[in-house]
Amino acid sequence: MILKIGEEYGEAIEAHFGERGLNPRKGICHSQEDVLNELADVILTAAVAMVGVANGDVSAAKKLFEKRLRYVTERPMSPER
Repeated sequence: MILKIGEEYGEAIEAHFGERGLNPRKGICHSQEDVLNELADVILTAAVAMVGVANGDVSAAKKLFEKRLRYVTERPMSPER
């Protein structure tokens, strides 16, 4: 399942390129909603992978995720460079 995260990430990048028109052969071919949907797929796939790594223990994966979320949101933000 961890490899699937890479596939979903690639689809998110492809949608981003399509939204911005960064591929001259395709131009603008995706919307912001497409990008957001692909990013949601990355998040969901990572969550499923976390449960898998936790041997199917949804509670353990959720607890670790919540701990990590607190760590990330509570740490001081560095100034923009």
